Amino acid sequence: MPRRLYWLSVLLAAVLLPVFAADHLEFGQPDCPTPVLDKKYFVVCHDPEHKIPLWVGYALTREDLAAAVANRKEGNFRFRADPELPRGRRAEPSDYSKSGYDQGHMAPAADFTRSVEAMKATFILSNAVPQKPGLNRGQWAQLEAFVREQTEIHGQAWIFTGPVFIGKRPLRTIGANRVAVPTHTFKVILCVSDRGKEMFAFLMPNLDKVKSGLEEHTFSVDLIERYTGLDFFDRLPADEQRRLERVVGKVSKK
Repeated sequence: MPRRLYWLSVLLAAVLLPVFAADHLEFGQPDCPTPVLDKKYFVVCHDPEHKIPLWVGYALTREDLAAAVANRKEGNFRFRADPELPRGRRAEPSDYSKSGYDQGHMAPAADFTRSVEAMKATFILSNAVPQKPGLNRGQWAQLEAFVREQTEIHGQAWIFTGPVFIGKRPLRTIGANRVAVPTHTFKVILCVSDRGKEMFAFLMPNLDKVKSGLEEHTFSVDLIERYTGLDFFDRLPADEQRRLERVVGKVSKK
């Protein structure tokens, strides 16, 4: 092979290499009592007792979003059980049937339109929690769009998303496998650019009618850590982590 072609093949191979779990967890991994599931495009800490993720994390770049080539019309995008998890320790599609809840993406399909394979990877029930349709298709979808907007602005983002259980009400479940219904869902974002770093954190109630906008559900990462017991982005220098996690990110009203 001519030398020029050889180096071209090396370059193409580097570009086409899959993203590894280490990239998604570059700035730290929240605690996970079970082995982290590497789904190539994102990672999952699964809770076998509640049959939902404790958290889902992934890295997203401006280039990922620019490479949008796929949409839902190009494949059979239906949620399926996670084959890495044993029956009885996972959610099944039948659990959501006629439950009144959507299969709410934690890592949303719209962040992975770089390929049909990447989009399809998100349609797995270890990447979902029961969400009220009004939330999932309303403010939660707006929040997901906000993450993409901030990724475009900054260039890179690291995102963690998951369920929260707040209050003393009895745990609600759906389906034969008793899939837990969270009272809230959270999302924390670390944006990185040449100008520095910025954090955002959101906590939304799992209700059909969430009347207020994103700015009303914006909090500090510190608060989300107190509710979840998780420590996010702990590979940042300690002083920088403390400073960023105390700040409530500004969300412009539209």
